[in-house]
Amino acid sequence: MKKFSKKQIVTSSVILGVLVVGSVSAGVVTHNNNVQAQQAAKTKAHEAKVKADKKAKAKQLAKEKEAAQQKQVATLLATATANPSDNSIKAVNDAIDKLTDQKEKTKDADLVKGLNNRLALIKKAQAAVKDYQAHATDANKQKAAQEAINNLKDKNDEDVKSELQKLFDESNKQAQAAAKTSQATNQATSEVKEDSSSNSSANVNQAANQTQANTNASDSSQGGNYTYQAPANNSQQYVSGNTNSNNSGTASGYASSNTPSGNTNTGGSTSGGTAPSHTGGYGSIADLNQQEKEAGEASNNFPGGW
Repeated sequence: MKKFSKKQIVTSSVILGVLVVGSVSAGVVTHNNNVQAQQAAKTKAHEAKVKADKKAKAKQLAKEKEAAQQKQVATLLATATANPSDNSIKAVNDAIDKLTDQKEKTKDADLVKGLNNRLALIKKAQAAVKDYQAHATDANKQKAAQEAINNLKDKNDEDVKSELQKLFDESNKQAQAAAKTSQATNQATSEVKEDSSSNSSANVNQAANQTQANTNASDSSQGGNYTYQAPANNSQQYVSGNTNSNNSGTASGYASSNTPSGNTNTGGSTSGGTAPSHTGGYGSIADLNQQEKEAGEASNNFPGGW
């Protein structure tokens, strides 16, 4: 067997050592690489898990938030339904806007429309009653107010409807009392006018009667004091079947004359002359006075009298 020299042995040892060290180094590098790869995969998996967890948690939170928002909407809807008002309905609309479930939003929006319709009817009834309170004697406003109250048909509006009806009834009662008072006043005024008119008519009739009585009394006084003025050339004669003359008087008849000249009347039963012209007429007091006067004048035509 050939012996290696010392130099060859040293060289071989160095080479062998290098080979061993290289192999070890290579193994270490490979191991390190494997470890790093495993760590990277583990990290990536962890990150994915964390991300998934976060997503799931966010989804859960969103779901819980939606549920809480829906619960708030339901509470606000209940309040607005019991007592609809501008503020309560606005609160409901604001809560609905925060919902993410479109199906829930549509359903709740329809409920709000119903609330708005009810609120409009309530406002109309309130305004009609207020107007009627200010004009309680107006029949048209009375009718409008009652119709507006009757249109509140939702069961949740019974309280406000009852309150409005109470106010309406109070105003109606006051209107009826005012109408009765006005009617009584008008009737009393009418009776006073009728009494005044009757008294006035009675006074007028009494005055008219008094005037007529005074006129009649005046006429009677004038008739009793009437003095007849005989017209000239007036004569009145009474003949009994024979011829008579102003110059003779016989037992067979008589003649009377107030004529200054000697007019003669003859013939049967004849009367002549002009009838007296006076207002008394024949048979009146004036006529009798005139006949008496004429008889006296006729007797004066005979010296010895009748």
